[in-house]
Amino acid sequence: MKNLQKFLNKFIAPIAKWMSHNLFFSSLAEAFMRITPITLGGALVLLIGNFPIPAWMQFLQKVGWATHFSAAQNATMNVLALFVVFNFAYVYAEKCKYNPLPAGLLAISGFLILMPQDYMAKMLGTNGKLTKLTAFSTNYVGASGIVVAILVGWLIGWFYVFLNKKHLVIKLPSSVPPNVAESLQPSLIAGAVLILMTIIRGLFAYTPFNDIFDFVTKIIQVPLQGFTASPISLIAIFTLANLLWFFGIHPNMIYGIVMPILMANGILNQNAYKAGHALPYLTMAVLMIALGNAFGGQGTTIGLIISMFRAKSQRYKEMLKLASVPALFNINEPLIFGMPIMLNPTFFIPMVVTPIIIGVVTWVLIPVINIAHTFNPMIMLPWTTPGIIAGFINGGFSLLLIAIVVVVISTLMWYPFFKIADNQAYKEEQDGDR
Repeated sequence: MKNLQKFLNKFIAPIAKWMSHNLFFSSLAEAFMRITPITLGGALVLLIGNFPIPAWMQFLQKVGWATHFSAAQNATMNVLALFVVFNFAYVYAEKCKYNPLPAGLLAISGFLILMPQDYMAKMLGTNGKLTKLTAFSTNYVGASGIVVAILVGWLIGWFYVFLNKKHLVIKLPSSVPPNVAESLQPSLIAGAVLILMTIIRGLFAYTPFNDIFDFVTKIIQVPLQGFTASPISLIAIFTLANLLWFFGIHPNMIYGIVMPILMANGILNQNAYKAGHALPYLTMAVLMIALGNAFGGQGTTIGLIISMFRAKSQRYKEMLKLASVPALFNINEPLIFGMPIMLNPTFFIPMVVTPIIIGVVTWVLIPVINIAHTFNPMIMLPWTTPGIIAGFINGGFSLLLIAIVVVVISTLMWYPFFKIADNQAYKEEQDGDR
């Protein structure tokens, strides 16, 4: 244990500290945090439009409202890449103490410049002939464009800051109104940024990929999506996150890297569900619920809370009163720091091994209970939703069964180690009373 702690403190902690202060990673994390109102607000709309009651779904189809809820999805979840590219460049410039709004707007413009815009389609009134259309594909402003959005947001944010540092701005006399001067000041920078994006677009036209979106999708995004969505990778990711959190290193170090890709996979699940197709990343979606924070927070500590109902020591009886309600809604900092779980050798095994067992059991159960027929990826609940409730709403009785199994495994894993700690605390209390 001490050797592992020394290793993490020596090699992992510096990396985590560097990432938290690195301009790229800190801006990326904040960019995704800032789209939370869109994802949660959009999730509420999708929940209403896709509530897992067949009669309700049929009613929406009958009265014509299913189309409107589909439009709401296209304007929220299916354009996340636009929000990401704007936020990334905006946050990057803001952290560098420059006016962030032009950077965000330029990022959107540059993103759209790089996007393919000409399509061949059959149009009404053309006798079935193919007609050339100029349009932006929703595929690229949604899940398929997430990685490009990250790259473009970073590149334009960096270039915008670089040109500002080189004073490539228009300086106007003090007699000009401040709002006019502020709007005209980055004009030269805007020209340079947009010329750069146009050149990049033109250069990709000479490649077999034709555009940067096809290049990134085939070379980077698809392999990343396949890797992060595999059950073994997911189990490893959540296990590593728990291990880092045990030693006080925030798991956002891991989640900040993989969550954009997992989010893109989730959007592809939604689009497939809406089209009536099989979900391409069903196993990933179920494992994320089972392994995520829905069951008492990071570390699946709902089992520890249940175990504490058998506490003999006054210490843990009081801790139960303080930590049970927050943990029910997946806030377990009182347990991590107050129990404490962090750096407590007694709790190392349940903290690190539990996600491995839960992940493997869930992976085995998915095909057995035939959850493909009940899982609804359109429903995205707030992270504070208790796992049992989230399981039933997202996947009916099939996912509820998995949720119950997760709670049972969590309890079985945490209970024996809690009893060791509780017996020790009880003994100390008895000795103190003598």
